[in-house]
Amino acid sequence: MGFLLKKLVVLILLQVTFSQGSLWPYGRVHVRVNNTLGQGSLLTIHCQSKDDDLGVHVLRNNDFFEWSFKPNAIIENTLFFCKLQWQSKTMSFDAYNEGRDLYGCHKTCYWYVLKAGVCMLKSSKPKPTYDFCFIWPDKKIVEVEHGYTKILP
Repeated sequence: MGFLLKKLVVLILLQVTFSQGSLWPYGRVHVRVNNTLGQGSLLTIHCQSKDDDLGVHVLRNNDFFEWSFKPNAIIENTLFFCKLQWQSKTMSFDAYNEGRDLYGCHKTCYWYVLKAGVCMLKSSKPKPTYDFCFIWPDKKIVEVEHGYTKILP
């Protein structure tokens, strides 16, 4: 067998091994999107990857939508994106981008949909802090001070 063919066989075997989770240290990754828009606020969410359409879901306040998967450990190109609709506002965001989230989320990525936008939770203690946020498109950021963003409607 030629060198390139051997290399291809080894890569295929590694991919099969990783996809079965036996060598993948993190196992399955979970993504959870929480509706924290407030009482009576319905959130419509539609998430998918290039291979999997997770369907359309309507979440009441404090409801969440969660799914899990095994990332592509070798190429690191797993991507799930979601479209959100709340009242007359719509936005899309990457709920899981393996290049960004593989080592940041560890086993679970927590997203919170707020009146300001959708934010990934970094820590909940002593008070909630967020890694980063995607702001609703029709909002204007007017001030950022010590990690706190003031937003105008």
